[in-house]
Amino acid sequence: MILLLLLMVILFFGISTLLFIGKGDFLIAGLNAMNEEEKEKIDTFKLNRFMGKMMYVISGGMLLLFLYRFYNSSLVLALALLLLVVPTIFIAIFTFNFDRFRK
Repeated sequence: MILLLLLMVILFFGISTLLFIGKGDFLIAGLNAMNEEEKEKIDTFKLNRFMGKMMYVISGGMLLLFLYRFYNSSLVLALALLLLVVPTIFIAIFTFNFDRFRK
């Protein structure tokens, strides 16, 4: 179980890096559903950077969950849950429509 969580943290950091450098267009589901005309109106690099930053935060929360298994501190658990829940809600609100990422 602990090894699986560590592998997930590593995978998420890898995906975060892929998004952050701007090469993760294929990972953004809403972007894949658009036709080429609509995609040209979106600043995909800016969208990728934003999603990469949020994935780094979520990856940090997962890393704290991994560390919680060893330290059993309620502060670590609270920080981990905060880093998992708040960015997810923020992403849903901030990217509800792609107006912020239009060219």
